[in-house]
Amino acid sequence: MSRAMRLSVEIDGQERLVTVEPGTEGSSLVTVKWSDRAYEVDVSRLHAGRFSFIIPAFGYVSHEVSCYETESGEVALGIGGRQIKARVADSSRPKRATVFQAGGDRAVTAPMPGRLVRVLVEEDEKVVEGQGLAVVEAMKMENEVSSPADGVVKEVCVVAGESVEAGGVLVVVAAGSLDD
Repeated sequence: MSRAMRLSVEIDGQERLVTVEPGTEGSSLVTVKWSDRAYEVDVSRLHAGRFSFIIPAFGYVSHEVSCYETESGEVALGIGGRQIKARVADSSRPKRATVFQAGGDRAVTAPMPGRLVRVLVEEDEKVVEGQGLAVVEAMKMENEVSSPADGVVKEVCVVAGESVEAGGVLVVVAAGSLDD
């Protein structure tokens, strides 16, 4: 059985110590502790960067959560239509950030709040570094958001016409060789 992870999590300037203890081998239940509270959470991976969390203490409702590392090294969490950015570090190694990447996936985020004008790619499409992925309109100017690396589009998280927040995840790119 794996041992508990102690993480330092900072959201909006507030830091908390969070402990995650795995359940028995083969179980999807984990125990998450913070602020003198403990919750059992049933965690299932839906696909790269997306999870279902069921917290029995709050009812047996599945909450879909997306989790990607941004270019700035923060973790972008998508929960109930909201985007939350956090800094996460393994408390046993405080100088080294814990990386939340699923197989090299990179979240490409909106540089500013605005309206998504166009999505320029589709899921499973190969892209090259610098290639346009989406166009965001802000203050009557269109801004093309480009791929941070060569790879494959794993997920398109938005549709044209939607409002987007600064830092909101637009597209997820699995970085790597295009020959894979």
